Amino acid sequence: MSQDQEPSARVPPGAAEELVAAGPELVAAGAEPVAMIPDAPSPLGPSRLGPRGLAMLVGATVLLVALSVCVAAFILQMTGTFHVDDSANLRDFVNRNQLAPRVRAQVLLRLGVAAAIGCGLVVALYARGRRSRTKGARAARVLRTARLLSPLLLPALARPLLLANEWDALSRIGGVAVIALLAERCFRVAATEVAAGRIALARLLLRAGRRVSAFSAKPRAVAPETIAMFLGVAFYAVWMSYGTILQHRQFATTAYDLGNYDNMFFNLMHGRPFRTWSVLPTGGNWSMLSNHAEFTMFVLVPFYALKPGSETLLIMQAVALALGAIPLYRLAARRLPRPAALALALAYLLYAPMHQANYYDIHFQPFAVPCTLWALWALDAERPIFFGISFALAIGCREDVPIGFVFFGFYLLFTGKRTRMAIVMTIVAVVYFVVVKMIVMPHFGTWWFNEFYKELYPAGESTYGGIVKTLLSNPAYVFKTFVIYDKLVYLLLVLTPLAFLPLRRGLLWMSLLPGIPFTLLTTAYMPTVSVSFQYVLIYVPFVFAATAMALGALRDPARGSPRLWGALGSIALATFLTTHVWGAMPPGDKFKGGFRDIAFRPVTDAEKQKARDIAELAAKIPKTASISVSETEHPHVSNRLDIMTLRQSHENVDYILYAEDSGSFGADAARGAIDSGEYEVVERRPASRMTLLRRKAPKR
Repeated sequence: MSQDQEPSARVPPGAAEELVAAGPELVAAGAEPVAMIPDAPSPLGPSRLGPRGLAMLVGATVLLVALSVCVAAFILQMTGTFHVDDSANLRDFVNRNQLAPRVRAQVLLRLGVAAAIGCGLVVALYARGRRSRTKGARAARVLRTARLLSPLLLPALARPLLLANEWDALSRIGGVAVIALLAERCFRVAATEVAAGRIALARLLLRAGRRVSAFSAKPRAVAPETIAMFLGVAFYAVWMSYGTILQHRQFATTAYDLGNYDNMFFNLMHGRPFRTWSVLPTGGNWSMLSNHAEFTMFVLVPFYALKPGSETLLIMQAVALALGAIPLYRLAARRLPRPAALALALAYLLYAPMHQANYYDIHFQPFAVPCTLWALWALDAERPIFFGISFALAIGCREDVPIGFVFFGFYLLFTGKRTRMAIVMTIVAVVYFVVVKMIVMPHFGTWWFNEFYKELYPAGESTYGGIVKTLLSNPAYVFKTFVIYDKLVYLLLVLTPLAFLPLRRGLLWMSLLPGIPFTLLTTAYMPTVSVSFQYVLIYVPFVFAATAMALGALRDPARGSPRLWGALGSIALATFLTTHVWGAMPPGDKFKGGFRDIAFRPVTDAEKQKARDIAELAAKIPKTASISVSETEHPHVSNRLDIMTLRQSHENVDYILYAEDSGSFGADAARGAIDSGEYEVVERRPASRMTLLRRKAPKR
């Protein structure tokens, strides 16, 4: 047998009935191993192709023609053919279908030529070796070639989504989701062909893959994948710290919540725990427990004390989220080859919803993410002491974090895994949630978060028990509140970068349950169903851990794991597209942080001057004096004991510091304070329009 001749494949009993017709349907169905495509002579004789061979040849022709057209379309996209004599461009074509008739005719002509080339390729492949092979074997070779090249469908389909900046969010993320699912099928069938090595190109790729695997498997003190993972962690921490500090220096951060958390950390550092005057001006120590139970703050305050201030908190938050890649990598590496585990860890670092939440000031959900991932890894690795520490830090981040561990405990019990630890974890999480949420927090006051669910409350009953009654008695109404535009977009943005794997494997769909009560179940608060706010981070540790488990279930070393590599290819493409549009690496056209669209630009001279003026004016205020500050300036002076926001109040404060162009965020209140006659101007800075007021001394 010559090197170019393919060995005959044995067709198992019943394979003929299971053979899927070739073509796009074959790709969409996730075609079976190549052994299902017979090489043996057709029972109808060498002079006839036979129905199965004909089906393979027709399907391969359709697929190769589609591949040729897509490759040609991608070349046209990249070479600027859509921009002829300034008549149109690709962005206008994608967004508004604007293309001059002459240009459109040229494009269609070139695509038609590409289709003809695809047909010619089919003829050439089929004719090659006609004297030494049967027609069925030659048809199988054409089909194998089409399957191996099927990922070439994707670039031309994916690139327009990067330019579709005028599409609505559902259309755009829906398009990415479709491409992601198609990519999985394409990469899967291509990986199947590579593993089988039936054609020369597949054998070349197989040899390259084996060399990479051999290099990865060599014993080393530190695996190259581990080095790459740590480099990714360092890059995320530095890049996100730089970006968020840049936004802060452009006065794009606010008292709610960067300034408030800075003030709470500063008060804790000075022995006044859970006290934030700008939120609760009449509250004393521990009063902020009526808002959130964030006890892990006691562990974090030594890092803050190194250099107290808002920028330190921004760095701490970026570092915390970056460190989550380490336990995720270790969790995945217990089930997957190290390169696959690295790919998932990098997908985590490139996860667009996490980027957007990272840019919305400071919150404690980001600190819960790495703690939760470390707890999940320790539980999986049966490291009870490490699990206990990580678990305590995680649930100490916020009162709602234990709910995630309760659902994870149910998952372990349903699947029969780590049952003893699962029972203990679930009981502790439930008890902690009940004690903190139902006893400790109400002791310090009430908060407004119950309003998130107001459309689910029965008449006259605004309690969590009322929500449960609605869930049980009126599920149709609850379904109506779920299936709305914003929530559908939100769910697609959460799941598309992971190729929907948590929904497609057994009980792993339960990884969504920790976030549903605090996001999709809410009815009257937009931030809970927007990825630009911190609430999306409730999902992150559980959906990524579920994805690692789902990928592990796809591993099949005996067959080269084509399903695993197909899923990883899909995750890679979906992550690239979503990050390029909604993420921060680089900043996409739909990248947001909280309520703001994020624009990367240098800090202007005016902003630098304003920062200097604020620092100089704040230095004139005694450290023991109370102060009220306009909203966007608040985080720049919030590392002091008694500070509040002007939009909330200025009564009974010693000083007022405000920007005269802050509008409803404090300037009007400051002017009212001047008009009242109770305050006098200490100093004005005309360049930045910053003004410092002082309460007048009482007349004797």
